[in-house]
Amino acid sequence: MIQSKFTSVILLGLLSSANLYAENWQYKTRGYMFARLSSYTTEKSRNYGQQARAQFEQTTDFGSSFYALNQLRWTSNSINADLNTGTSTLPKKDSFETYLGENYLKYKSDNWVIQLGYQEVVWGEAFGFNYADVISPKDLRETLYSDASDARLPLMLFNGKTFFSSGDLSGSLQFLYSPEPRFSKTLPIEVYAGNLFNSGLILNVEKAQTPIMFKHTEMGGKFSASYSGLDLSLFGFSYLDRDAHYVLNSATLAAVNLKEVHSHIKMGGLSLAKTISDFVLRTDIVITKDKIINYIENSQLKNFTTDALNAVASIDSPTYDTYSGVLVFAKSSLKDILPNAFREKNEEYMIAKINKDFGSDKSWEFSYTHEFEHTGHSIQTYLNWPINSTTDLKLGGQFYFGDETSNLNKFKNISSVFCSLKNYFQL
Repeated sequence: MIQSKFTSVILLGLLSSANLYAENWQYKTRGYMFARLSSYTTEKSRNYGQQARAQFEQTTDFGSSFYALNQLRWTSNSINADLNTGTSTLPKKDSFETYLGENYLKYKSDNWVIQLGYQEVVWGEAFGFNYADVISPKDLRETLYSDASDARLPLMLFNGKTFFSSGDLSGSLQFLYSPEPRFSKTLPIEVYAGNLFNSGLILNVEKAQTPIMFKHTEMGGKFSASYSGLDLSLFGFSYLDRDAHYVLNSATLAAVNLKEVHSHIKMGGLSLAKTISDFVLRTDIVITKDKIINYIENSQLKNFTTDALNAVASIDSPTYDTYSGVLVFAKSSLKDILPNAFREKNEEYMIAKINKDFGSDKSWEFSYTHEFEHTGHSIQTYLNWPINSTTDLKLGGQFYFGDETSNLNKFKNISSVFCSLKNYFQL
């Protein structure tokens, strides 16, 4: 962690110093500030929730081929404290953190591009369930419907891509290498474990630290091609699981102390997209090897290794009289399962989303998610109403309910109505 910060600080310093001597370079300084206040709707969550984000960035164009991006981010989020059922003190990073965002150098030519530094990489395009989007870790405290770009966290990468074309065929070949894995931020373990732990038991979790640079390395690649309106991608990645499993550190009658562990896994898959009469059809199929899942046996926390097959298919409609929509079907299946596991063998979902465009960036959106295995439901609706050219107001609500054993019902305590403001600025 110290090495990565030192590297980024040197990069920032070199670029800032170089600006003093480069009259022909073009640079921009901009950013945004975001704040949201939530009122929880369940009896167990009577506090007001708050979330705030800010980003300050500078872009520098050294010419037609060389480009740099530097970001600094701040986040504040009360959700872990709001959901905390024990008396343990939460780490400061669970509520407030300042960190470097995307900080990279980019060089491009006519048929290839290279990016080096902290960056966010997106694979797959599915709404709600994007099983292919595994490269960048995420802040999973963002809800199912949040903008995925707000949830992604930067990763140190060498990101090289070369492009090709021949007649109607065009495409690219991408190679990724990371010397420093990073992990997702999660909600409290009680949310995911449901009722598997005894009620009233205090769960303390020791967070996994970012590995020393080059101790664990990750790599993978993606082949993309387009032909006659059909888009195809084949991809694979070998990496440390962004999501943790847990091992027991110690236990008493009143408390259990756990430790996060991130195992090495591999994934591979394909994506297809096709536009037919202005309808966009998409599908992702992802296979994950050596996934570790926790389960409870005789009141003891254990884990097992299995493989997962994840698939999602969606259809995006064109706009009709200012209305548009998306329909998504998603399924995640484990090869093996044990009783009292932290997840089911098969998880199946359907999402229906409708959007109304009022013009001038004003819009209304309604989304409904249905969980099939154990009936669960989730609804989000919001109205986005810009106050002016730089400030957006959003009013809405999100609600989770269903059978006690359903995954969506596990999030019932974050059901809420909310109000948010987002202001963009450029210096």
